[in-house]
Amino acid sequence: MKKWVLACLVLGSAAGAAMVACSSSSSNGTSPATDAGDDSGPPSLTVACTDSDDSVYADPGALPALDGPAHGAIVKCASDPALARTDIQTQLQTVGSTSKAPTSGAKVYRVLYRTERGDSANSPGTSSALVYLPDTPRASQLPVIVASHGSRGQAAACAPSKNDPAAADVENDFLAQVLPIVGAGYAVVAPDLAGYANYGAAGNPPSAYADAQDVGKSTLDGARALRKLIPGLFNDKTILVGHSQGGGTALGAFAIADAYAPDVKIAGTAVYAPLWFSQATWAALFALAHSYPIATSPTPNAVSVWYHYTHGELLDGPGHGLDPFQPSKRDAIKAFVDGTCWGSPYPILEDAGTYITDLFDPAFVSSVSESAAFGTPCAAGDDVCTKWVQRYSDDRPHLTGNAATTPLLVLYGGEDTTITPDRAACVFDRLKSDGANFSVCFEPSADHGGIVRARADYVNDWIANLTLGGAAPTACTSDLSGLVDDAGAPVQCATPPPN
Repeated sequence: MKKWVLACLVLGSAAGAAMVACSSSSSNGTSPATDAGDDSGPPSLTVACTDSDDSVYADPGALPALDGPAHGAIVKCASDPALARTDIQTQLQTVGSTSKAPTSGAKVYRVLYRTERGDSANSPGTSSALVYLPDTPRASQLPVIVASHGSRGQAAACAPSKNDPAAADVENDFLAQVLPIVGAGYAVVAPDLAGYANYGAAGNPPSAYADAQDVGKSTLDGARALRKLIPGLFNDKTILVGHSQGGGTALGAFAIADAYAPDVKIAGTAVYAPLWFSQATWAALFALAHSYPIATSPTPNAVSVWYHYTHGELLDGPGHGLDPFQPSKRDAIKAFVDGTCWGSPYPILEDAGTYITDLFDPAFVSSVSESAAFGTPCAAGDDVCTKWVQRYSDDRPHLTGNAATTPLLVLYGGEDTTITPDRAACVFDRLKSDGANFSVCFEPSADHGGIVRARADYVNDWIANLTLGGAAPTACTSDLSGLVDDAGAPVQCATPPPN
């Protein structure tokens, strides 16, 4: 039988990060399936997966009405080169993961599936995704695992399934999150989220950054899509996993699942350093602008731009993403969102202004700043303030119903400088106030990406314990009691904004 031999080259990016570029070649070797996938494909795939890669990101054409059964329906499916165990091991070593040696390789597919958007009309949409199917499954019946990516930027090139050099600064974090799960013999769908494929087309606004409804629906329909692709492989359990912004994505999906996807039976959610503090942060920044210049604090400034632009495009309509910005800065903002992936510095923003308040319309800043930063009521009749403050609140929904009782694992590193300990304290305080059924794996010496690399095996074993009857994982170094300041007191939630 023909085998596909995968050659992977480690390429240095301009930012000094590494990305893995792969190409395939055909041979007639007889390596076992755990060393290289064969070309026959799993026998129970429901679609042929003969589309081209480019077609996954192109205009899908006219689609039938998006009724209930259509959610998660596969529109396009392309076959990628298979990953052998040795390929996964090489990539894990490249990205600095300390996870166990893989026990499985995987067949890899790119899919485009149907979902709906987070606007008031529940508009139809599509999301591209990567799918990994193990050649040596961990069990005969597996849980569905949905892996949510961290911040990458909102432009087409930033989609993780594309592995574009423009997003090289965060590609290794994505691989460090996803590949240990794949190598442990699980099937994984990793959604790009709606808006990345067919980017910029009419009726297809960009993915709204951290919009719980928008990203949550794409995530839950990703679970549906994986079941539709190969229904015979799975038990009735679904696990959501996410890192950073992806942790917020997973929690948003967790929160809306009872209402949006009651058929998706979530057995647990595991999040690394989740973006689950108040989303009013991105407007509270206006009140503290001079403490966070764009040149020296690029991350919060970039996220504020992404957040406000993408919410305006989705929720207010085409072109309205620019409403919050100064007219003289709008061309620069549009160019930034359409052409820039995560990886500071951001010259377009630096050229446009010194502080975030140089970019936004003064009237918008005046309207929302105080309410976002300090929780003061919006002025009577100020519809702009009322609208945006509600959006900030909606993007961190409370965990109720099944989301409050289903196991939730939060993994966090004490050296995290992206979501700092005082912001992480806001996350934990919110989970406590919701009465969430959460546990914490705390690693004092891990940073924002390091916690993913250090604790992937723990997550894999936690998943097996919940879904396959496996043993509980060995205890972490510490739990939430380890999140203390230099004086040994518990770290307090940072304000502004109010938590």
